[in-house]
Parts: sequence; structure tokens; C-alpha cells
Amino acid sequence: MKNLTAFFLLLIVLGCEDDQLVAITDGKVYSLLSVRYDKNTNKTTATAAFSKESQGGQRLIFNGNAKILFQDIAMDYRTGDYTYIKELENLHSSGTFSFTDVNKKTFLNTATINTIDYPVSQKLDTIDSSIPLTIVWSGTPLEKLEIVTLRIGTINTAQDTTGKTSVTFTASHFSQISTLKNTVTTLSLERSKSPALTSDLGGGGTITSQYIALTKSVFVK
Repeated sequence: MKNLTAFFLLLIVLGCEDDQLVAITDGKVYSLLSVRYDKNTNKTTATAAFSKESQGGQRLIFNGNAKILFQDIAMDYRTGDYTYIKELENLHSSGTFSFTDVNKKTFLNTATINTIDYPVSQKLDTIDSSIPLTIVWSGTPLEKLEIVTLRIGTINTAQDTTGKTSVTFTASHFSQISTLKNTVTTLSLERSKSPALTSDLGGGGTITSQYIALTKSVFVK
């Protein structure tokens, strides 16, 4: 009886050791990383999702003994969508992900968050819908792969040309929200970029950085 008990204990120990040796990075892993700062809440939200070989592949999760960090803080696993997430207060001009699998492979990727804001000299509490609205934003010119989105009500326009510093809501865009004339609606401005990873897990991926300016209430005349 003692020998049988010892045998089963040995199986349990070996099973635990085998579990600890399962590394998803022994194969190709596609990584989808995101760092999003929202000035409305003053929070930075980082997310990480992993798939087998490609973006459309089976979702993967790291062994419980792996280290999944954002800004050197352990990320939380969200079972609903097989995603890792971490929320921090205040703006980070950059955010770094660090993954160390149980096979000791370590991967680092940093997302730089470029700020954007409304021009101080331009009053935006009232908007004339009879003429195009151009916003020359406060912030650096667009970098490669970046895009700035301006949204009024439910309609948005975008600027994605490298080096540009403004975005325009045209007469055509205003015609799509004609029912909002003489009412108060919302205006929002955001900036994002999604380059390829500098250090991937064998299957490629992207790292998105996004900055969302304060949402404004505006009167459309």
C-alpha cells in the first residue's frame, strides 16, 4: 500500500513539473499588444493577446509560472477573451511589455504614446456647420503609420499623412450630421499608431499606442 501511494505521489510531482515546462513560445506566437491613454479618465490601459502562429490562430495563454509584465507590474488574466490586462493611473509617455516564458525566453516591446490636444487659440464650444472645420492640433507632426481621428457626433474623419499637423471635418462630413444642427453634441480627438513588434514571439504581431484627448461638448450651428 505504501509503495502504491508513493507511486501516485511521484506521478503528481512529475505531472506538476511537466506543466511548468509547457512554454507557448516553443512554437510561433502572434502577439497583439495595446497601450491606450484616455485623458477623460486619466488612465492608461495595456492589453496583450496571443494566438498560435497567426492572428487568426487559436488563442494561447502563458503557463502560470511565466512572467507577463507591463511597466514591471504583473498583468491580470481576463478569462472572457483570453487577454492580459493592466490599468494604471496617469499618462505614460511610453509603456513597456516584458514576457518571460517558462523556457526562460524573454521578450521586450515598448509603445511610445504621442500626445495630442486641441489648439489653445481655437475656440471649439460652437461649430459652424456651413464651413469646413480644420483643427491644427497641439502636438508633434504625424509619424509613419500614425493616424489622427476627429469625431463630431457619430461621424469621423481622419488624417494619416506623415508630417501633417491638422485634420479637417469637411462640408460632406457635416452633411451627414445635419440633424444635429442647433443642438449640442460631442467632439473628440485621438491619435494612434500600430507598428510591427520589435521583438516578436516568432509569429509577428503589432503594438498599438493610442492617446485620447478630452471629449468636448459643442454646439453645432
